[in-house]
Amino acid sequence: MNDNKCWQIFFRCTWLAVFLATLAALSGCSGQKTVNFKINSVPKGAHVLYQVVGGSNSCQGQWIYLGSTPVQGIREFDKGQLEGTDKVILKIMHSGYYDQTKEWDGPGFWEEIEEREVVFWTPELVPAPMEEK
Repeated sequence: MNDNKCWQIFFRCTWLAVFLATLAALSGCSGQKTVNFKINSVPKGAHVLYQVVGGSNSCQGQWIYLGSTPVQGIREFDKGQLEGTDKVILKIMHSGYYDQTKEWDGPGFWEEIEEREVVFWTPELVPAPMEEK
């Protein structure tokens, strides 16, 4: 075999190895999803939190503060963690109004972010009765 043929075979094998390695690396990331949160409230200025209940999430069971409405943020979620999750809860709190929550089970939340890639929520807050002194 001449040197030219050897180099062609070497080049093709190297190119194939790089292509397969890249494909394997990219397929390993398919279980990750970046989610945009766009949360508002009527009236504005409510505090927004989320909680993941159950599963192997490191923040499992803790309320995570996202900010006050309007909130636009990005969070990274892993499909494997969400599959074992009992609930993902969003909560909105505003002084003088009842708290409101929106809940999903882990697979249901993953389904929603797969379809929409964004979580929209704009609840109209219900005034709480004033306490008499």
